[in-house]
Amino acid sequence: MKSHTGIYVRTGVSVLLIAILLYMMRGKYGSIVSALQGTHPAVFAMAFVMFTMALAIASFRMKLLIEAQGITINFRETISLAFIGYFFNNFLPTSIGGDVIKAHYLSKHSSDTVGSYTAIFVDRAVGLVTMVFMAFCALLFAGSNVVDERVSFAIYAITATAFFGILFLANKSFARRFSALTKLVKPLESKLKKLYDTVNRYRHRPGLMLMTFLISVVSQLFYFTCFGFLALSIGSRIPAFELFLKMPIVSMMSLLPSINGLGVREGATVVLFGPTIGRGNAVAISILMLVILLMTSVIGGLIYAVSPQFRMKLKEIEKEGGIA
Repeated sequence: MKSHTGIYVRTGVSVLLIAILLYMMRGKYGSIVSALQGTHPAVFAMAFVMFTMALAIASFRMKLLIEAQGITINFRETISLAFIGYFFNNFLPTSIGGDVIKAHYLSKHSSDTVGSYTAIFVDRAVGLVTMVFMAFCALLFAGSNVVDERVSFAIYAITATAFFGILFLANKSFARRFSALTKLVKPLESKLKKLYDTVNRYRHRPGLMLMTFLISVVSQLFYFTCFGFLALSIGSRIPAFELFLKMPIVSMMSLLPSINGLGVREGATVVLFGPTIGRGNAVAISILMLVILLMTSVIGGLIYAVSPQFRMKLKEIEKEGGIA
């Protein structure tokens, strides 16, 4: 029942935000359809290639972090898991997320449950920190070109939060100051402590963390380029510095409770990029981005269907997902 409540909440948030967006865009439906009908197929295909490249590079980052836990895995398996993760995030609105699927497979593959979940958690954290770092650097270099103070405030707030998270995970002395909070989740206290200790060990691998950070920068560059190509496919153009500034915010907003960011991602795209390319074009781009996500999900579903080693019992995963 608890897991179903979470599903209902996320679905409700997505439906509500989409309804609000549709209301905001009333009277512009014709321009949105026109932009979509004018999409250049070859440019859209390049956007999909850029997205796939970003996913492949991020998969290599995940492979390195998994191997740091002593778990043997090849690149084919990591990129397959990345695609399957999109399938579960986009096509199965259940309590099972893509990250849980990846961690569960690794735990069965290696019999190291904590190490598996830790590697997936750190991989996600590195990706988020990279986005925040790139946005912060873009803000510093953009200077007076940034006219929307809300964007600047959001980036500074997210950067401060990311810095706090890094300090918390890397410095045990600092983390102990918040140890009392574990009493709020007493049944999970021992598991959380073990998970924290495993994550904290990555601080002894500075070379690895630097390498995964740089890999993540390259991955994000491909992702931002994908979004830029989507704009070009409908005849619009987004300045590079705006992609650096605003795409991390769109990505962070997409993590809010919803069906894999549906509604949140589209709304953030319109709010942040609408002033530059027009709200109608921003909606069109967000729809094209959704198409790419669904295409990626279809590939993940096919991999899941034809690869016996990746097919997992969903009820079993739901029971074990609480340790993530």
